[in-house]
Amino acid sequence: MTAKALAAPLLLALALSACSSAPQHPAPQLPDTWFSAAGAHPADAESLASWWRQFDDPQLTALVHRAMQQNHDVRLAMARVDSARAQLRQSRAGLLPSFDLPGSASRQWIENDQDAEPGSPLAEFIPDDDPIAFDSWELALQATWELDLFGATRARRDSAAQQLRSAEAQTVAARLAVAANTAQGYLQLRALQGQRSLLVEGIEVARELERIAGLLFHAGEVTRLDVEATSAERASLEADLDELDIHLAEAQLALDTLLAEPPGSSAVQLAASTAVPLAESRIAAGQPIDLLRRRPDLIAEAARLDAAELQALAARRDLFPKLAVQAAVGRSGFALGDAVSSASNFARVGATFGLPLLDYANRGAAIELADAEGETAYIAFEQALARALEEVERGLTRIAGQQRRHAALSRTREHRERAHRLAQRSYELGEANLSEVLDAQRGALQARQRALEGRTALATAQVALYVALGGGWNAADGAAVSEDQSAP
Repeated sequence: MTAKALAAPLLLALALSACSSAPQHPAPQLPDTWFSAAGAHPADAESLASWWRQFDDPQLTALVHRAMQQNHDVRLAMARVDSARAQLRQSRAGLLPSFDLPGSASRQWIENDQDAEPGSPLAEFIPDDDPIAFDSWELALQATWELDLFGATRARRDSAAQQLRSAEAQTVAARLAVAANTAQGYLQLRALQGQRSLLVEGIEVARELERIAGLLFHAGEVTRLDVEATSAERASLEADLDELDIHLAEAQLALDTLLAEPPGSSAVQLAASTAVPLAESRIAAGQPIDLLRRRPDLIAEAARLDAAELQALAARRDLFPKLAVQAAVGRSGFALGDAVSSASNFARVGATFGLPLLDYANRGAAIELADAEGETAYIAFEQALARALEEVERGLTRIAGQQRRHAALSRTREHRERAHRLAQRSYELGEANLSEVLDAQRGALQARQRALEGRTALATAQVALYVALGGGWNAADGAAVSEDQSAP
């Protein structure tokens, strides 16, 4: 063979070898430690897996479990997992032979406009006037197997497995989001109930003060201004109560929607008011590298990136030759009018070979598209990672600040309540006037409301940090299930 004859196959082999691997992306850059928490303790996997139990509130735990089972977002995510699992089975089927049972039958009529030659062996089969009927039929069992010599089908199978892993992680993310929203909705509901109790208590105190002011006015000990002041204070608190009842009803309806239950269910089940729960144990943040293992959204994005890279590899492998083998066994027959008929068994084997040359432009565009989708998936992964790091840093900062704020507001409430008691005692002894008692009562009520707001903000920050750390599921069990379902 001459050098020119060898040049074309050599150039083709070099071109195919250059396209045999997909572009690889660098590993993500992660800080060694958290900026907002020096000396972070290792993450407690058991506490993170069921973080809502750390609040020691049986009703919260029951609500979270019901929401994760009944919420529509979770059910939609599970349906997407079923779709991804079906796609994986479909891609695996491409590696196996396909079997078919083809059959065919036909009849042809041939007009005869010439007489048969004398002595011809076909003369007796050819009618004089009627058309000639020719029947044929065939029935076979046929097997076709496209050999995945260069791994394009295997790459697509592995890509489908990564897509399934991404869908499973997205389901976990949906469950975690539902758990977080349910917990935050529950905390908000308990906070509103607490505020309502404070307002009702304040209204009762205001009414009593209004009654006392009326008696003192008739006794000539206070002025009409004092009476009007107590009446205005009571009316203002009643207006605040009406507005709070609206917010409380909205919070109850929102919780019903999260639980996928009829409107009004939460109002009945959570009618008794209790304190806003707090997680008393310290939340161990672990290290930033833990997010890649625990955050379901990062696991989903990483799986999408792996799937996109495998699709890019499969697009390149489509440039290689294709080889398929076929085999069939069956029976066929034919008939010529009523005179001749025959049937026989048959078997055949064959192979087809294809080399994409004229279709190279289309396949090259498919490679470019796959590379672009891979780059998009990588940027999305980097974006999700940056967002996750920010959420944890924000959570750590907010926890520290809310803890200090909660402690300060608790001390403020104690001082205000003590001042209120002293003002009432001084008023009873005649050492203070009614306006001073009202101011002290108003200050104590506001301090208790702010303390409740601080407790609610701290509890909400705890939920946000648990979610930011990827809590709400067992990462080890989830990985084992995913590997088992994606095995070939």
